[in-house]
Amino acid sequence: MAERKTPDHIAIIMDGNRRWASERGKSGYSGHHQGAGIVEDIAETVHDHGVKWLTLFAFSTENWKRSSVEITAIMTVFRHFLITRIDRLVEKNIHLRVIGDLDRFAPDIIENLNIACDRTASNDGLNLTIALGYGGKADMVQAARQIAQKVASGPVQPDDVDETLMKQHLGTADLPDVDLLIRTGREKRVSNFLLWDMAYAELAFSETLWPDFDTHEMARLIDDYCHRDRRFGGDASSLGLTKRFSGQS
Repeated sequence: MAERKTPDHIAIIMDGNRRWASERGKSGYSGHHQGAGIVEDIAETVHDHGVKWLTLFAFSTENWKRSSVEITAIMTVFRHFLITRIDRLVEKNIHLRVIGDLDRFAPDIIENLNIACDRTASNDGLNLTIALGYGGKADMVQAARQIAQKVASGPVQPDDVDETLMKQHLGTADLPDVDLLIRTGREKRVSNFLLWDMAYAELAFSETLWPDFDTHEMARLIDDYCHRDRRFGGDASSLGLTKRFSGQS
């Protein structure tokens, strides 16, 4: 049997902050604040398990449709995280990246994001990517637009357009493909997250709301992944694997 491999890249849709707060009679801000507070523990856990890349869906393009009160609360949490956690990121050797459209974010948030990314740029531990103002469809559209412009002006020929070229123009160009996508919060959908990059990702849906998601459940999901047979369209015999889960394609 082939050796079980730890995922290189885990992506998480951190869902359930609002429901967590509502079920406890608390404000939406308290849910987002509590959710932000566990990011560091989860990052340490995945790194301890040998994971090299962690991408967190913090704010989508669709989240701009939420009420101004909630958006203000979320932005307050972002500010607090950047101010209070950057030294810990540096200390833990975490390399911070940001993907997404930041045009609608306040200048001070963008400035602090740039500072955080610059301060951790030389770190060679866990690669932590925060998706802000991100949408998978929008990312593919902007990549296609860039390529179309290059075809029109001459540097790129139509026959040059392939998966590699497309990936090079995505906001996720520096990230490897996702191995394991986790969504917390009881929902079972991918919500326009990393659509190109998780074409062959294993999916895990947790009933736990994000603020209650802990290191034990994170470790359990990594262990579950390590016991899955990933065949990428082939069969178990061609990859030297033994089928362990009935119905898995």
